[in-house]
Formats: sequence, C-alpha cells, structure tokens
Amino acid sequence: MMTTGSMTIADRAVLVTGANRGIGQALVTEALSRGAKRVYAGTRQPMTHPDGRVTPLTLDVTDAAQIRAAAGKVGSLDILINNAGVALYDDLSDRAALEQQLAVNLFGTYGVTQAFLPLLTGSRGAAKALERQYAGLVAAKS
Repeated sequence: MMTTGSMTIADRAVLVTGANRGIGQALVTEALSRGAKRVYAGTRQPMTHPDGRVTPLTLDVTDAAQIRAAAGKVGSLDILINNAGVALYDDLSDRAALEQQLAVNLFGTYGVTQAFLPLLTGSRGAAKALERQYAGLVAAKS
C-alpha cells in the first residue's frame, strides 16, 4: 500500500479540481496508480476518462451552482485536492486581472472547501472547527 506521508491513497475517494490538464491530470493519474477506489475529476468542461474509477464532475470553481451540484454528486470523500488555479502574468494594477486571480485562486478554493468539507470522511469535527474559526474572524471584524 503506497502512502503520501501518513496519508494512504489506496481504497480512498479523492477529488481533484482542475483535473483536465497539467498538474491536475497528473494528480488523477497518480491517485489511480496508488489504488484510489474513486477519483472525482473536477473540470470546467465535461470530460471522459478510460478508467472506470474516475467520475468526471463539471466544476468551475468560480460558479457556486456548479460547486453545489458537484457536491451533491459525491457521497463521501477522503481526500480533497484543490488544484484548480490560474496564473495570470498581467499587470496586477489591472483590476479585472486581479479579480480573476482572486475569484479562482482564493474564493474558488474557499467555495470548494466549504461545499465538500462536510463530505470528507471523519471531517465533522473539522467542519465545526472551521465554522467556529470563521465566526470568530467575522466577529473580530465587526
């Protein structure tokens, strides 16, 4: 059984966002090679995969409705890999470029984490801790 640090991938359900190319595609392939029982492959456009253990999810991390719909298709989850991201090398004084970076790399990751955290096996305590931490941050800003 292969492990990553103390994390065992074999027989686990894994979600990888940004799974259509690059690092995300490599993460899907690696999870399969390490014996994942199910890999949810989140991509902006519908995809197919030859391995029956892969379940494609249409998942644009900037679209709250798609995030909710994808979460509704996952029964339980052991590992969440928020890989989706953009690297724009535009002038960050351009507000539109900055907003796109934040929409994907910050708010997209946050939205996916919020939606899928309750599905993570054994995460009930972690979800409650995250809610308390967030509530504390909001209260501190008020």
